[in-house]
Formats: sequence, structure tokens, C-alpha cells
Amino acid sequence: MKPLLILLTAVAVAHADEVELTSGTVVEGKVEDLGDSIRVVKSAGSAVYPKSMVRKITPKKTVEELYEERSSALKDADVDGHLQLARWAAQQKLVKEALVEFRKVVALNPDHEEARVAAGFQKVNGKWLTEDEANQARGLVKHKGKWMTPEQRDLDNALEEQKELDKAIVHEVGVQIGHLKSPVEKTRQDAVAALARIEDKHKVKAYIAAIPSPQRELRKFVFQELGRMKDVTALRPLVRRSLWDEDEDLRPVAFRAVQDIGYPDTALFYVPFLAEESISARIRCVDAMALFKDLRVAPALLQALENNMDLTRQFDKEGEAMTQLAGRTITMGDGSSITLPRSVRFNKADPLDKNSRSKLQQEKASLIGTLGMITGQNFGDDIAKWRAWLQSKKAGNG
Repeated sequence: MKPLLILLTAVAVAHADEVELTSGTVVEGKVEDLGDSIRVVKSAGSAVYPKSMVRKITPKKTVEELYEERSSALKDADVDGHLQLARWAAQQKLVKEALVEFRKVVALNPDHEEARVAAGFQKVNGKWLTEDEANQARGLVKHKGKWMTPEQRDLDNALEEQKELDKAIVHEVGVQIGHLKSPVEKTRQDAVAALARIEDKHKVKAYIAAIPSPQRELRKFVFQELGRMKDVTALRPLVRRSLWDEDEDLRPVAFRAVQDIGYPDTALFYVPFLAEESISARIRCVDAMALFKDLRVAPALLQALENNMDLTRQFDKEGEAMTQLAGRTITMGDGSSITLPRSVRFNKADPLDKNSRSKLQQEKASLIGTLGMITGQNFGDDIAKWRAWLQSKKAGNG
């Protein structure tokens, strides 16, 4: 790294460098030593390179410095000299410097077309005009820093006014939803009337946000309203509420809203709830899916049926083991049995309480019934037949 440090010391005086990277790429700019890396500063920005990537640094004047030298050497009245320098600056992407030189040419020769165009002038009706003057001559107006027709400006202003109006309306919706929580019936009635006068598009988001409200009457109101609006964005939270609202009497209200929305993929929104830990929630989910008769959910229902039967068999097996213990006989893995001494006492027990076993049986019946309603088939709990039928249906044979 020692040679690189020497070079960096040299360029600190020259203030301009040519940096050759190990990849072969050459970068020009002023170099700043950052310790383990260098920063190459150019008019358009800067870049940092680790010193391990630098092969060589050669002191060299930047294009900006070259421009300053050439510009200082020109006489003020040298039209051709300023034109050549302007072209060179443009090629070097020195936009500001090129513009300065083209304007000098225009000042010396007002009819010089190349300089006029490069300096941003436009010829309108035989006269050279600045961009602003040319746009004004065309009947354009400047609005928010852009040139446009008066009609476009008016439309933009109208859209801005509408945005402000929409914000005010959304705020009013929030205020009225707050009034729906009032214990005073007249206040609630006035809020309902005020909300009825507002377009639905301004209310949807606020109503969806109010779905988890702890206030029963507010939830009931937004359930019904969202169903009436038939807005699909409300479907997912309404599906959850139809299964899990803390007020059991509001679950049918939420489900009615789900049905009113009438989205063709509604049944698919219920599929994730087939994996709920609560058996009761799973049963409610299966019963709801039956009403949509969507064949696409049949594989998920069949899997749920198989899970139900596997779980029941597992508990039955555990129950048999416990019964063996109660009978003082344990069957070993090799088929042999061991009789426990009478001093060891066990009571007969079922690993499932009666309520849970009853619910598992109810879930099984619901799954079989829903599968039947959706498919028009009746294979009971014969998983193999259900799978064969679904495969046949998928293959287009049914």
C-alpha cells in the first residue's frame, strides 16, 4: 500500500486524478484519502472505493479545471471560441458550463440558431423566445412548476379540491361513528342518519376499522352496512367475526353480511379456519362452507375429515391402554402381556371428556354432510373413496 499512499500525497496537491481500478476501469475526479479507502469526487457526485481495488492513481486535471483554463484564455468577443468551448463542455457533460458559453454566443450574435436552441430559446412566429415566453405564447400556464393547458390546470385544481373534500368527509365519518357509541339514543339515531347521507366509498375503511369495536351495537351496525355495501375488502374480517365474535348472537349477523357481499371465492376464506384448535369453531366453519357449495374446498374438507378420524383413533387407542391398566394387564410391543399386582389400582378412564368426544363426533358428521352437499356424493367416512372420486373429478372424468 506504500506506493498508493505516495500517490495520494501527490494528488492532494494537484486536486485532480485519474484512478485506475484493478478491474481496468478508469475513474476521473478529485481523490480524498479516507484511510482504508478513497473517495472520488466529481461534479455529478462521488464514489468510495477500497484501496485494495485501486491499481494506480495518476494526477490529472478535471474537466471542470480544464474548462476554467480554456474559458479564462478566451477573449470576451471571441464568438467562435465561446461556441467551440460550449460544444466541448456539452460533450464533457458540463451542462451548466455549456449553457454559460452558449449564452455568451447569443449575447454576441443574437441570431445564432445553434446557440439559441442550446441555450433553451424557441422560435415562435419568427421571434426567439425563452421557454417561459414560448409557452405563454402558446397559451400554456405554469402550474406547480410544470407547463400545461388551462384546462389541465383547472382539472388538477379540481382534483386537489376533491381530495380535501374527501379528507373532510372521512373525518366526518369518524366523528359520526364515535357518536354511534353514545348512550343517548337520539345521538345514535342522528349519527345513523348523517352516515346515510355520505357516499359508501367514504365509509368502507372506517367501518372495517370499527369491526373489532367492543361495543355490540356498533359492531352489529357495521356488519349490516358492510354487507349492504358488498365491499370485498370487508370479507376477511367478517368471515372471522362470523365464527369468532364474542357475542354469539352477532355471528349470524356477520355471516349474513358475508353472504350479502356475494363474492364467488367466499368459501376459500373459510379454509384456514378448518385448522382452528377449537372444535366448536371448526364445526361452525364447516357448516358455513356447506352453504356456498364450492367444490374447490372439498380437498380441504376431506383432509379435515381424515384429521378428525385420526385424532379420534388416537384417543381411542389411549383409552384402550388405560382400560388395560384398569384390568391389570399391559400388552407389550412383542405381543406378550404383563399382569400387574393387585396392590396397584387404576380406575377406568377416557382420555377425552364426554363433551369433547361428542364434539368430535359432531364435527365428523358435519364434515361428511358438507362434503355430500358440495359434491352430491355420499361415501360416509370412507377416505379412500372420497379421494378416488376427487381425483376422478380433477381428471375430468366425473
